[in-house]
Amino acid sequence: MQVMPRNMPIDAVLFDLDGTLLHTSPDIGNALNRALAENGFPLLAPGVAQTLIGGGSEILVDRALTLLGIDARPATLDLVLRRYEASYHQICRDKNQLSEFYPGAEATLDSLREMGLKLGLVTDSESRFVDPLIWRFGLHAWFDMVVDANARLPRKPDPEPLLQACEALGVDPTHTLFVGDCVTDALAAQAANMPMVCVSYGYSHNHPVSELPCLRVIHHIGELTELLGGLHKGHSATHADQRIPMRAMQAQQSN
Repeated sequence: MQVMPRNMPIDAVLFDLDGTLLHTSPDIGNALNRALAENGFPLLAPGVAQTLIGGGSEILVDRALTLLGIDARPATLDLVLRRYEASYHQICRDKNQLSEFYPGAEATLDSLREMGLKLGLVTDSESRFVDPLIWRFGLHAWFDMVVDANARLPRKPDPEPLLQACEALGVDPTHTLFVGDCVTDALAAQAANMPMVCVSYGYSHNHPVSELPCLRVIHHIGELTELLGGLHKGHSATHADQRIPMRAMQAQQSN
């Protein structure tokens, strides 16, 4: 595999999943509305779920109930949460799901692999949601490892998921770029002393991306290629170096 020049001293790139690589909010919104309807609550308007994503399922459901003016008592929250998680798990495994790559994501991942960069996925979602998406979208062809909510780590904005990803990849956090879409991503990267690029099209809950502590805000994921060096003219991207994702912490904890 040809290693291409890079403008930045970066050895690896870590990505958030929802709102960064995959546009999953339509399916999340459908699962959330199913859970609300089955518990006799009003539904969210189309597109509203996108403004509530970030921090995991429980925070998502709590934000939805608060927005609808529903008293989120522990029992109520638990009922809606359990139904939401069951619905979303089913949707993630459904061939007719609405989730899709953001434009340019596949070509960008190809380009980063062509540059000889290691790639990791760091998400607050649980493996029961992440795994079907990884295999449906072929993410195992690009990513060397995955850290998800099943890794028994604090969630972002704690830096530990990012630091564990770096440890698994054998890279220095200061030579690793994190690509995310929201304040929890930015704060986690800042705490890990890791440069971050924020995408403007994602799910930044109540925080304008222009105000986030990051190296740069990009409006299309393809801008990463130019930022990190870019492809040689006439050189086509391939999936030559295919990797099977591993769970960074689970492997360590089993030893």
